[in-house]
Amino acid sequence: MTPDLLVLSCAIAASAFTLFALFLVIDRQRSQVGNRLFLAAGVSAVWFGWQTLYYAGALTRLGLAGAATLEIVRDSAWVLLSLQLLSSGREHDPGRRRVLLATKIVLGSVAFFAWVTVVRPATAQRVLSEAASVKTGFAALLILAVLGLALVEQFYRNTPHPRRWAIKYLCLGVGAIHAYDCMLYADGVLFNRLDPALWAGRGLANALVIPLIAIGVARNREWRLNLFLSRQMVFHGATLLSVGLYLLTVAAAGYYLRAYGGEWGDALRAVLFFAAALFLVSVLGSAEVRSRLRLFLSRHFYRDKYDYGEIWLRFTNLLSQSETGPAELPQSILKAIADIMDATGGAVWHSHPNGSYGVVATHELDPQRLPEIPDDDPLVAALKSSGKVIDIAAEAERSTLDEPMVVPAWLLEQPRAWLLVPIVHRDQLLAIVLLCESRAGEALVPEDRELLGTVGRQSASYLALMQATAELGDARQFEAFNRLSAFLVHDLKNVVAQLSMVIKNSVRHRGNPDFIDDAFNTIGDAVAKMNRMLGNLRHTQAGPSELLRVAECMREAQSHLSAREPKPILVNEATGDVRVRGNHDRFLAMIEHLAQNAQEATGPAGKVELRLLRRGDLLVLEITDDGCGMTPEFIQHRLFKPFDTTKGKAGMGIGVYESLHIANSMGGKLTVDSRPGKGSTFRIQLPLVPLGEAEGEAPAWEKTA
Repeated sequence: MTPDLLVLSCAIAASAFTLFALFLVIDRQRSQVGNRLFLAAGVSAVWFGWQTLYYAGALTRLGLAGAATLEIVRDSAWVLLSLQLLSSGREHDPGRRRVLLATKIVLGSVAFFAWVTVVRPATAQRVLSEAASVKTGFAALLILAVLGLALVEQFYRNTPHPRRWAIKYLCLGVGAIHAYDCMLYADGVLFNRLDPALWAGRGLANALVIPLIAIGVARNREWRLNLFLSRQMVFHGATLLSVGLYLLTVAAAGYYLRAYGGEWGDALRAVLFFAAALFLVSVLGSAEVRSRLRLFLSRHFYRDKYDYGEIWLRFTNLLSQSETGPAELPQSILKAIADIMDATGGAVWHSHPNGSYGVVATHELDPQRLPEIPDDDPLVAALKSSGKVIDIAAEAERSTLDEPMVVPAWLLEQPRAWLLVPIVHRDQLLAIVLLCESRAGEALVPEDRELLGTVGRQSASYLALMQATAELGDARQFEAFNRLSAFLVHDLKNVVAQLSMVIKNSVRHRGNPDFIDDAFNTIGDAVAKMNRMLGNLRHTQAGPSELLRVAECMREAQSHLSAREPKPILVNEATGDVRVRGNHDRFLAMIEHLAQNAQEATGPAGKVELRLLRRGDLLVLEITDDGCGMTPEFIQHRLFKPFDTTKGKAGMGIGVYESLHIANSMGGKLTVDSRPGKGSTFRIQLPLVPLGEAEGEAPAWEKTA
């Protein structure tokens, strides 16, 4: 065995134990086990450092004697650590104290005997021969190793099964140190010399057990040691170790091919290295492999599956970014939750003003295959009532005829659909998050459900804050709108005063031609002022509720809209006398405004249809055009928002917003289907009034409100 390898082995061990001792001493609180562990690690670092200097030729005087003395101290320190572990929690047991005292006496006697035979061989050789003295020294060091190994075994055996998880790796690491010493000194006792290979590899073997001891220390918080191995460090360390072992295996295979491959040896070795490099790059670049490695390390090296501190910081930082606006927040929520679960894709449904849920964010999924979820869907009711995560596959297996599944059939057809996470805020379901299967293919456990529930509630607070901010902005705009209305009312009073004066004087001066001219001028001026006011503020006052014959109202709206191109086409597919309850003027304004928008979006050469349908107890009014259409983003974030218009100064942006509220006030709903370049369809659903209902009777939806 070359001295260079021995020096390198001892140097690596000295560096590793020095770093480990520094980890233990930094910000450490007092504990018996911690003190003993720090002592064992520190003495090991000094001993391996001494050996490094000795075999490198830097120490000559007292070099070997000092190394032998430090070795005995080092072996005794590890035995004392095992003894302290065994006595932890049993200090008040008299029988246990007597056994521990006897063990300490034996340890001291053996250590002293080893010091005499190894460090002071001349003293031992007064009684024994030189060969017997050497063999006796090896036997004394072997007894120290066996004693330490027996104490570790007793500590593990006497630990209750639930606690063995916490001390398993510590016992494995400390026991490995004693086991290697047993192998080394047993060979020395048999052959009266130390095996050079075992002696040279001792440093590397001791350095390899430090990660095991570190994991064992980190799992035992009652020892009050501030030692922490981050998951990233463990992950990258395991990756580096795996790559190193892989490269060593490839190198061994290459050596075998070179030695025994004959004429094909060099060619096969080149192909082997190329294939090995290609495989290594493909594996390191695989997200699935990384995910499975993280899962394996979490299961076998940590009590908790997740590093909650790191997850929470990353989650909150992602959602609280200053550039995250109303349109980007659902996408950020989806990305944050998908990263936590290592999902391969997902989607987010967000609540519309009409109560339904539409897709607002997707990742690795086609939004065209994800339809809108109505507010009366069983899935919405289940998520809102329970607030729990739904495992789609488990829900499908659990369903029976008596208790059918709440997951829609179209969602089961999604090949990778895995989980549905509700985003609930104060019993209100704000959004639904769909996650596709994870890269590691793991099953859902209670810890996953608790984490998803927590991040769901946190996401709901962000969405609720976004919604409250938007509503506050709308309220401020309405406040400005009300101030504008006050000025218009003031002008309207002046107009009324002018017209009142004309009426008052008409009794006395109706035969005066000059008065007639002045009256017409005054009326013309009043009409001009009122037209200007109507141009600035389009507002229809709500009148009393009445029964409306919808077919007649549609024909009336068609007549008003026929003055411009394209003229709307009325298609009446509703049989019988269909009636709804509402205000005539507001109902007519809703139809005319939506149809006028369709005319403006279509152009003179386009086509606009007013279609009247009947679906059971519902009346359906459709305003359809083949114009420019709208994007999903515009429908979600701008269409139903007041004071947001694409017409510039020609519009105020409250028409569709007011139409939505008119439909809601009549007990119905307004929905829209549109695609860019394909046109739009506004669909109004209203409850029909039975033919036998009295004129003044309130509808059923008002009675139950």
